[in-house]
Amino acid sequence: MKKKMGDDHTNSLPDECLALIFNFLTTSKDRNNSSLVSRRWLQIDAQTRTHLTLNAELDLQPFIPSIFTRFNSLTQLVLRNNVKYHCSIEDDDIILITSMFPNLTRLKLCGCDQLTDSGMAAFSKNCTKLKEFSCAFCSFSELGLFELLDNRSQLEVLSVERLGFPEREVLSSPPKLHATKALKVIKLKQVYRERLFIPLISVSKNLKTLKLLDCHDGYWDKALEMIQDDNCLTEVHLDYVYVTDVGVSSLSKCRHLNDLRIVGTDCTNVGLIRVAQNCKGLKKLYVGSGIGDEGLIAVGRHNVNLEELILFSVDATCDSLRVIATNCQKLVRLELCMNHTITDNDIMCIADNCVALKILSLAGCDVSNKGIEAFALGSPNLAEITVTNCKKVTREAIDRLRASRESLVIKMGSSKTSAINIDN
Repeated sequence: MKKKMGDDHTNSLPDECLALIFNFLTTSKDRNNSSLVSRRWLQIDAQTRTHLTLNAELDLQPFIPSIFTRFNSLTQLVLRNNVKYHCSIEDDDIILITSMFPNLTRLKLCGCDQLTDSGMAAFSKNCTKLKEFSCAFCSFSELGLFELLDNRSQLEVLSVERLGFPEREVLSSPPKLHATKALKVIKLKQVYRERLFIPLISVSKNLKTLKLLDCHDGYWDKALEMIQDDNCLTEVHLDYVYVTDVGVSSLSKCRHLNDLRIVGTDCTNVGLIRVAQNCKGLKKLYVGSGIGDEGLIAVGRHNVNLEELILFSVDATCDSLRVIATNCQKLVRLELCMNHTITDNDIMCIADNCVALKILSLAGCDVSNKGIEAFALGSPNLAEITVTNCKKVTREAIDRLRASRESLVIKMGSSKTSAINIDN
């Protein structure tokens, strides 16, 4: 039979085929628009949607049964609330939601200011398959968090930001943790009581990623010292955390370490040298102030497999950069920000020796046209260069470089733009 113009041609497709097509819709907006086409599309969208993000305000309560009855295949759920304007859902609500989804593997809570430790303990027993848990700006305390850890032996990823209140002391002593064997990622941001998290870090034997960010209060050396010798750590980020050479030197026992960030700490060359000498598989390194030539020379000598190097406000000169440029022949990304000791001679050394370099970023460095124009012939694999707030570099020099290497992507930013990628 000849089909009319208004016929729905997808009616001839089995539900399974239409469901596969829906899986190619990557945004919630596309999903929502498609579900409006027909009742059949609405039903298939509900049956195949595995990710859902909701505003977790208190007025969500009446709609919880209908929403979560419709989307009965969810495995990943994000509940967000703006605590400045609205109260969030409460304990009974999160308990009901998690009871309806025994297959939930990923849960993120943001701004849920009405959830308590009792609610955490109760709903964590419903999430028997939970592998990733993230919370930010929630009002429950560490007690509720550790209840979750003790109930969920399969948890692999834990991310905590601004938990509870700094002035409220909840636990008088560190908890006894039993269910942490599966933990592979721990990210702590703006947490206030480091002594409660130190046991968690030390007993997580399969931990691969540890990120401590903006944890200004507390003394975190102890957490790094207690990492076991047979650890699995491959990635460690220490950003604006009170850590000294004692803690950073302890990372030298992380023989699998390949990604290290040390920014805004009290670390000096001493700690970096210990790491460079023992962690020879290092591929990504981001260091900040407090580091100078001595530490970077050790990196150049011992970490010959280095692929990415970011120096932020570091006292580096041609002495260390020459060693790195000569020995680290696999270096493909180099970013220099606010390094006022770096001059044209250093940049010319990079252009002459870094043959594998693909991405170069310069921000706030004391380089001129002479240094930039060295890349007209140097670093033959260079694909992108960004120059930001380098006052001695003119637009004319950039134009000449662009004319000599037409395939090279050149970006020249203003003083308000940072060329350095600070991604946590």
